[in-house]
Parts: sequence; structure tokens; C-alpha cells
Amino acid sequence: MERFMDMHCHLLPEVDDGAQSMEDTRQMLQMALDEGIQYIVVTPHYHPHRGKKPPKVLRHQLKLMREEAARIDEKLRVYLGTEIYYGQDVPELLREEKVLTMNRTNYVLVEFSHSDPYEYICQGIRQIQMKGYEVILAHIERYHCMCDNIEDAAHIAEMGVKIQVNADSITGENGRKVKRFVKQMMDRDLVYCVGTDAHRPGARPPRMKKAAEYVKKKYGEDYMRKIFFSNGRRIMLKRRRRDESGQSNA
Repeated sequence: MERFMDMHCHLLPEVDDGAQSMEDTRQMLQMALDEGIQYIVVTPHYHPHRGKKPPKVLRHQLKLMREEAARIDEKLRVYLGTEIYYGQDVPELLREEKVLTMNRTNYVLVEFSHSDPYEYICQGIRQIQMKGYEVILAHIERYHCMCDNIEDAAHIAEMGVKIQVNADSITGENGRKVKRFVKQMMDRDLVYCVGTDAHRPGARPPRMKKAAEYVKKKYGEDYMRKIFFSNGRRIMLKRRRRDESGQSNA
């Protein structure tokens, strides 16, 4: 059975508009495992309306979630990041560690408003990059400016941005236009990683197998493994250096 890494989901309980209880989390962990997802990066929102829990709370919930994952299957691995809604204060919040990077690396998962213009998105990305962070752009297919012009998406990749797409966009659940755009992205090898963006067991559950099978059939096994596992794993392994005591910052 293939193993996948979910680079964007909202399975951490009671912190945003995703899992509302540990029971929601437990159900989605089992769903994820059944889908072949063994590595999960939970990315709770840092957003003015969808969730803004401090790191201390997120880490406490992560501990509880990891305990639940271990009860389900020892193969499940859970990491912590944040889906950060861009604002002018984001670089400073990152510097002060008031919002979290992906697994304590220099990678940050960033989202924008669906209607933000291309120039604004580029400006925000550059601002974060100038502070020394690597940007993963969340669900690029949701930004109208990108879907309307594949060359803008290509330029984003040329800026060094790692581009994430949602699994259900690959298989067409979000409409033909979105599916066509994501196919163009994969044709040009612009997709870096895939997430489920899962929120609830009954609505937007963690589904990945169907998308992986589609990509494997259309683009080959090596490419499928690259965007569904290897690239994400490479990011997760880029941990910050150990502190003076020699202890990991995990």
C-alpha cells in the first residue's frame, strides 16, 4: 500500500473551524489511515475569523492528538504547522513565534483571500521571504487570479514558492475549471505537494487515495510519490538546528 503525507488539514481538535472534538479527530485519523495517509501535518488556521489559538494551546492539543493517533496505529505520524492568513504583521508574528512554522522549520504555509490580486499575493510572499522564511502557498487553485492565468502561477514557482494543491481539486470535486488548472500545473511540474484540507468527518474528510491513483495513472508512479510524499517529507526533515543544550526544538 502506498503511503502519503497530508501537508494541509484541520484535524487538530477544538482550535479552529476544523475538528470540533477529539471524536472528530479520531474519526478522521482512521479515515486518513484507510486512505494511505501515514504522515499528517495539522495546519490550524491563524485567521481573524476561523481560529487564532496561541502556540501553547496548539502544542497541548497536538500532544493529545498524538496519543490518540498512537492508539489507532503506530504508523501514524502527526506534525504541527499553521495555515497563516496573510497580513502585514505576519513576518513579525513569525519572528516572535506567535504563529508557527511547519514542524519548526523555516517553511510557512500561507493563504490569501480568494479574490486578492496577483500583485498583492506576490508582495506578501516577498515580504515573508525577505525575513528568511520559505513560503508554501496553500491551495493555489482557489485564487482567481492564478486560475485565470497559468503564467502567473508559473512565476510564483519561479520565486521559489512551494505550491500546494488540494487532493479534491485534482479529481474535479471543485469544478472543471479548477481541475483543468491543476492539470496544467502538473503538466508543467509546478505542484510541490498535496493536502486534503480536511475539516470534518462528514464534510471535507481526509481523502487522498483517489487523487493519488489519478496522478499515478496520468503522470507515473515517480511523480505521484514526489508530490504526495517525498517533497513533503523533505520539508519536514529540515528541522532547525539544535539549541545550545543539544536538545531538538521539536
